Formats: sequence, structure tokens, C-alpha cells
Amino acid sequence: MRKKEFKKFYAEFNKLENEKASEEVEIFLETMKKAFSLYPKIVFRNFGTFEIKETKERKVLDPRGSGDIIHTKPRKYVKFKISKNVEDEL
Repeated sequence: MRKKEFKKFYAEFNKLENEKASEEVEIFLETMKKAFSLYPKIVFRNFGTFEIKETKERKVLDPRGSGDIIHTKPRKYVKFKISKNVEDEL
């Protein structure tokens, strides 16, 4: 599901106009971004946990086919772990 589809689903589920739903989704996403800049882990009880993880630098083959070994830079990503309550409902 893409962001546009999620906004439409959110509007229909909450019986809102598309513009209002779009605004609320954007506010939530911006809030999550700011929260991640302050805290590495965000927990929603009975829903799940969002956590920032970081990959390590590693050696990989050059994808352009030259056979050279290059080093990848470490990067950060968000990992989500679902709660048991939500998992049982699915």
C-alpha cells in the first residue's frame, strides 16, 4: 500500500474528507520523524515497536561487473516488531 492509498483508506475508515485525512497522516509522519531524531525506540503498547537499527560497513562485489570489491557505508533504517496482540488478531 502506498501513501496515497493509505490516505484514501484513512479517510474512508474515519469518514473524513480527503484533504483532512491527508493532513492528519502528514502530521503523524512528521511527528514520527521528529520522535526518531530524539529517541531510537518508539513503543506503542498492544501494537508494536519501531526501532532505529544501523548496518555495519561491509565488503561487496561491485555491481557494475568489474569484479572489484567495494565498501558499503553504514546506514540507518527503521525496524518494526509487531506485538503479540496484533499478531494474534491477524
